[in-house]
Amino acid sequence: MPDVLRAGAVRTLSLCLVLAASAAGCGGGGPERPASGPTPGWSAVPGQAARESARPRYAGIGDPVELRVPSIGVRTSLERLRMGPDGELRSPVDPARAGWFAGGVRPGRPGPAVVVGHVDSTTGPAVFAGLGGLRRGATAQLSDARGRRAVFRVEEVRSYAKAGFPTREVYGPTPDPQLRLITCGGGFDHATGHYKTNVVIYAVLDH
Repeated sequence: MPDVLRAGAVRTLSLCLVLAASAAGCGGGGPERPASGPTPGWSAVPGQAARESARPRYAGIGDPVELRVPSIGVRTSLERLRMGPDGELRSPVDPARAGWFAGGVRPGRPGPAVVVGHVDSTTGPAVFAGLGGLRRGATAQLSDARGRRAVFRVEEVRSYAKAGFPTREVYGPTPDPQLRLITCGGGFDHATGHYKTNVVIYAVLDH
């Protein structure tokens, strides 16, 4: 997390988030991108149906319109983010608002729901300025337009160099509902004009 806010940070963060949301497809070592549809909870493997029948069914909520993370003072409405024509996830337009990847998983359904936000702007801290300070056990609540909630509990806070972003680990299928909160971090590299890392919060459904 940079100590000093820098001019051009919004533009740079947009690039940072694009790289975080990218990821490499099948072979070739190229950038991989999030699936355009909901991420499945399980792969098709022998005995899958029997195992799934013994697992709880998750109803989830509708499209989330608000995120609250009380321990770092975040309460934000959510932009709906989609893939751009270049196949990369767009970042939020407004530094004061986070954005939900609407082409992915709805909160409370099996798989990782993804919310991204800026860390700072040209005028001061942005919505996810305190994200790297989250601790295990903190909660994040997503609500839909009908007031239904999905509350997640933070399990891990990780930082990844942009060049080594583990796409499958962050965006890949999970057997239960999870949440990923993503922003930039690691200081600002003036030589490249980019932040050095991505901060990723891993959270699981609490109730």
